[in-house]
Amino acid sequence: MYYFRKIILLIFTVAIVQDIDAQSVSYYPFGNAQQLSIATNPTKVVWMDFRFQMNSFISSLNTEPAFMVNLAYTRNANFYAGGGANLGIVGAIVDNRKLVNGYFGSFGVRAYPFEKASKVSINFELSPYVQYDGAAGQFRAWLGVGYHFGGK
Repeated sequence: MYYFRKIILLIFTVAIVQDIDAQSVSYYPFGNAQQLSIATNPTKVVWMDFRFQMNSFISSLNTEPAFMVNLAYTRNANFYAGGGANLGIVGAIVDNRKLVNGYFGSFGVRAYPFEKASKVSINFELSPYVQYDGAAGQFRAWLGVGYHFGGK
C-alpha cells in the first residue's frame, strides 16, 4: 500500500506540473462501459487521462486516473501506452467499499483522420484489467471520439 500511495502521488504531481492549457475530451460509447475522458495535452510525450464511467449507479461510479506515454507519432496519429487504477470513490464514501477496485494497462491510438476537422480524433484502446486482489480480470477494448482543444 505504501508504494501505491507513492505512485498515485507521482501521477497527480505530473498532472499538476504539466502545462494543461491544451486539453482533450473524449467519449467512449463502445466498450465494456461508456466513459467520458478528460485528458491533459495528449500530443505531449507524457500526459494524464481521467475517465469517468457513465452508465452506472451513482454508488458504483468508477473513476480511472491514468498516466500515459506517447510511444510513436505519425502525421495523423499518436500511439501510446500507460496504466492506472480503477477507483470507486463514491462507493468508498457512501458504502464503505474499498477505494481501489483494480489496476489496468492501456495501449491505444488517437487518430486524427479528418483534414478539415484536425482537432477531432478517433480513439481506440486495448486495456487489460485486474481486480485489486488479483482474483479476476478482463481484457477491455474502447472505441470513441475525441476533441483536442489545443489543436493537433
